[in-house]
Amino acid sequence: MEQEYLHIKKGLQKEVLFMGLKAVYINYCLYLGLASIVIGLGLSSLIPTALALLITILLILAVFGILMFYSRTYGAKGFVKKLADAQGPNSVKVSNPFKTLLLWKNN
Repeated sequence: MEQEYLHIKKGLQKEVLFMGLKAVYINYCLYLGLASIVIGLGLSSLIPTALALLITILLILAVFGILMFYSRTYGAKGFVKKLADAQGPNSVKVSNPFKTLLLWKNN
């Protein structure tokens, strides 16, 4: 039997980048961009189409700018870690006062 060798690509551990956005932010950009377009379509029935198009374009650019800021500031997974850290408790309640510990008792 012949031995088969598989070629291992060297770029497998690199971050996923698209137009400067890293990893998770690409999904956020797609979802929020689609939501902006839907909002623009809804606005076009209430206000003139040109104004709705301008508002939609500005909203898409604002979303992209905010996500670009988070992508550069927190990295590929830093934003998710920041959200998880924000959900943690602010303080821990101590049920035992420290004076009852054997270390602090005066003999």
